[in-house]
Amino acid sequence: MTEAVRVEGAHGFACGVCDGVEFTPFFRSREWSGSGRYLERPERSTAPVDIVLEACSACGLVRQAAGFEVKLDYFDIARGTAKQLPDYTNRIIGSLREFGVGPDDLVIEVGANDGTFLRAVRESGHRNLVGVEPSRALASAAGSDGLNIFQGYFNGDAAVRLRDEHGQAAAVICRHTLEHVPNIRELTAAIASMLRPGGLSFIEVPDCDWVIPGLLAHEIWDEHLTYFRAGSLARLIGATGLTPVRLDRLRFRDTRNLLCWSVRGAVPAGMTAIIAEDATLPVELALYQQRWDAFAARLRARVALAPRPVVGIGASHIQLNFFNFTGLDDSIDLLVDDDPVKAGRYAPLARPVQIQSTETLLATLRGGTIIRSAFPYPSWEDRICDALAPFGVDVIAPDALK
Repeated sequence: MTEAVRVEGAHGFACGVCDGVEFTPFFRSREWSGSGRYLERPERSTAPVDIVLEACSACGLVRQAAGFEVKLDYFDIARGTAKQLPDYTNRIIGSLREFGVGPDDLVIEVGANDGTFLRAVRESGHRNLVGVEPSRALASAAGSDGLNIFQGYFNGDAAVRLRDEHGQAAAVICRHTLEHVPNIRELTAAIASMLRPGGLSFIEVPDCDWVIPGLLAHEIWDEHLTYFRAGSLARLIGATGLTPVRLDRLRFRDTRNLLCWSVRGAVPAGMTAIIAEDATLPVELALYQQRWDAFAARLRARVALAPRPVVGIGASHIQLNFFNFTGLDDSIDLLVDDDPVKAGRYAPLARPVQIQSTETLLATLRGGTIIRSAFPYPSWEDRICDALAPFGVDVIAPDALK
């Protein structure tokens, strides 16, 4: 088992959840592909970035290690999330009424992006809505649709300004934002400070425990500074003075998220607190790197014997992460993706890799190897592999090597 080591992070030695000062290495690799970055032409790749994660020995929180934090300015990022609205969106919106939030009560969304979720809340009948979004372009896009958007980062100072202008909120919603911020305590405390007595906080983050058993390291993202497990999320929220009432796990496509409903005050009458617990053991965190390295070595050996060209299905960050983290960043000859933002461009792996549409690939590929790397979309993988089977194209299924 890996020995615990002392490191200094964004909050000094302290874990952002429990103030623990001992951490064990969790995962280390490198990547050439910053999220959302594609090349118009095959430019020479810049130096790779080290992705280094550590786990708190006391509470199991996973975070980017000290000295390896990826620093981003979201003011200039214009990546919308309209296609990422989960199929359980109506359950989240319906919970507002369940927790006593009326149609004219103030609802704030932290990390409103392009306003997709906030529009769905508006369509359900809620009229008093405010979104908080740092990206200039995304805030403008949301505001152009009539939404009230505060453009800037959400922190203690922003909470004061919002309270002065709008009063206390009946609900604050924070979806897939907490894992991006360097100071998780400040953000959760600011959420608590915005709420009226009895007000509702809803926080949604990726579930780190989903990544561990199935070796899903492609879900490790350079923009995610913190990786929450159920216990660390509940503990962080509880430390702000909020009371977790419900903490669930829900699947979305090929991943799983933690959803936590909390209130400012006691558990509402008639409700019983139901809080999910951690789904993995500390030893599984300590052994993760060893298991991943062994899998990656088996996959590299299989690809080394495969006929060229080697084609990966998908060119989103999860596929690029996968090829980076398995050490295949210099072995992929072609990627296929039908997103117009990607098709016809190049992905910055160890060398630039051309991205083709499915139509072009099926019309031109007559040999080589396909890697089934479009993890959330098996039907897309089946379509490509079935169409190319008559031409003797080899197929590699990574999951079969785990």
